[in-house]
Amino acid sequence: MPDNRNPLISVIIPTRNEAADIAHSLEACLALRYEPKEIIVVDDSTDGTPQIVSTYAPRGVRLIHREHNDNGCCGARNLGMKMANGEIVVVLNADNVPQPDFLDRLLPHYHDGADYVIVRSLVMNRDNLWGEYTYATNMAWLSTQPNMEWSEGFSCRRAAAEAVGYIPGYFPVPFCRDWKIGEALNRAGFKKHIDLNIPMEHVTPDTLKTYWHNQIWRGTFSSPHAYYFGHKPLPIILLREVLKAGRAALCYLLVVPALITAARISTHTNRGWRAVPSLFWAGLVQSVATSVGNFKGFKQLTDTLRRETIRSKSQEASLT
Repeated sequence: MPDNRNPLISVIIPTRNEAADIAHSLEACLALRYEPKEIIVVDDSTDGTPQIVSTYAPRGVRLIHREHNDNGCCGARNLGMKMANGEIVVVLNADNVPQPDFLDRLLPHYHDGADYVIVRSLVMNRDNLWGEYTYATNMAWLSTQPNMEWSEGFSCRRAAAEAVGYIPGYFPVPFCRDWKIGEALNRAGFKKHIDLNIPMEHVTPDTLKTYWHNQIWRGTFSSPHAYYFGHKPLPIILLREVLKAGRAALCYLLVVPALITAARISTHTNRGWRAVPSLFWAGLVQSVATSVGNFKGFKQLTDTLRRETIRSKSQEASLT
């Protein structure tokens, strides 16, 4: 018979080539004091990640290895939630490192009637420029987002996730849209709790190369999101991306607007004003990489739509 005071909690971790991080994350998940819990890894990797995860099977970690990357990380998260047995599901990333009492601190919110809970995303590796910049921009962003719908360590009742169809959308272009499940739960009238006193620590890319590629990847979400959720035509999407890139370039060419931004976020660092020059540089890298990603995402979208059109016409021709 289910224990309403101590329900089973399922921890879902999607992975794709996370050999460098997954062991650290799994050790932290296994150290979670709360019981009963289950840990499910949904993997799309081509590196040694599934082999590493397999070594944790004797300790109860469940591996679901997908031969094909079906609908990206959101597809992996959805599959994990569908395969979970817990009343509550917690969605992590492979670089998340929960504190041992993380689940214990979540549970009172669910006893108090919450259907989903938002916690504080907290960058662990803030001792380098890229981690410091990510942490500072996240803290500045939090101050303007009182009604946030997603965070690292997002959790919800599995029945609520099922009721809204999990993370919405199944598209030929895989792109991350994890925050959409929070929006869907909100629209459906499910009860949200935000507790920024509960941290979910995570590791951010901490070299120029890894940060650059991460920001390009994030930039690729823009065009598919505008097309599939905003229902914008392709010319409008392209114009928007051009204007965004132009605005970002102008911000750094004029220097002052970018310096003001760097000064504003420097208040969230230990170095204060001394961090402004390096934050200015990091912001420039982020701006350029995101713009590159925006145009890369637009090309991926148009290429995919072109292939879909050709495939559709071929199928129509074969039926005539």
